[in-house]
Amino acid sequence: MLCDLKRVPIRVVVTGSRGKSSLTRLLHAGLTACGLSVYARVTGVIPRGLSPKGERVVRRTSPSHIREMRWWAEQIPVDAGALVVENSAVHPDLQSFAARLVAPTLVVWTTLRPDHEEAWGPGREGAARALLRGVPRGVSVAGGVELSVSPLPELLRANGNVLHALPHSPLSHDAENLALAQLSLELCGVSPPLLDDAAAAMRALPHDLADFRVVRDGRDELAVAFSANDAESTARLFAETGWSPEETTLLYHHRFDRRARLESFLPWINAHSWREKIFTRPKRPLLSLRDAINWNDAINSAAAFKAWWRGRVFACGNVAGWPLEFLLQLTRGAPNTKFKGIFSSGNVPNSKTSDSS
Repeated sequence: MLCDLKRVPIRVVVTGSRGKSSLTRLLHAGLTACGLSVYARVTGVIPRGLSPKGERVVRRTSPSHIREMRWWAEQIPVDAGALVVENSAVHPDLQSFAARLVAPTLVVWTTLRPDHEEAWGPGREGAARALLRGVPRGVSVAGGVELSVSPLPELLRANGNVLHALPHSPLSHDAENLALAQLSLELCGVSPPLLDDAAAAMRALPHDLADFRVVRDGRDELAVAFSANDAESTARLFAETGWSPEETTLLYHHRFDRRARLESFLPWINAHSWREKIFTRPKRPLLSLRDAINWNDAINSAAAFKAWWRGRVFACGNVAGWPLEFLLQLTRGAPNTKFKGIFSSGNVPNSKTSDSS
């Protein structure tokens, strides 16, 4: 028997410019540790359904589509005690779909960065106004430190939302995610000692496939920073490595339909004296860019990257293509590997109303 989603006691929608999948996984782990039967949906690099039985990968038979969210919702059983839904819609007109589906008791807004400017408009204000369309009036909003930056507080107040933002502090990327997840659980009504159990479970959650981390192979080091969709986030992750540009090779992997993202990264990339700058791309024709790019088309597979990799490499941009192939091989080579269970979302029609970021 399926569930009336709006009768589930805790219903959370996670939105933001980046970091949504990480927060969704953290909240799933934390609420599960509280003894709840939790169901969640993650898009991210690999779409998955999260349940009390663990994670299962959604094997798409066509490009991502907003209908996948409804397909996931139709499989929630009546024993659900909490729902966590990543709102991964890109088009402004589709932002409200997740909230209409589950009528959230809380919205978690992770970050506010310029992204998808061709759809959202320029800068933080464009992102704020687009993503706000997915926040129902009157619902409480838990937010990262960036949400205290204008114009978002004013926009949320006008929408009747109460904002609970993290205070500014020099937290690492992982620590800030954990702090936002803990704040979100408190707003969901979780109190000690269950909150302590939830925090322990969230801290113990292993890195996801494309989460930021440094991988070492002997003396060679690779900073995996594909999870950042914008130059500001990427710059912060690079700062966390403690590396200097002069001793680091910058590798940017391009995705053919993210031309604006590459152009937005170039000022930051070109502002530093990297040991070397490497740009890779999929095997598809590319429209000309304003800046001349020296493409390294020899790096076109995981094997080719492993043969090339020497020294310190900071890899960013888009994970689709050989980076995903490499990370999957890396994950399969580790103990307790994930991504084994696969189920299909059916033949979802191809459409430009995709929800992949």
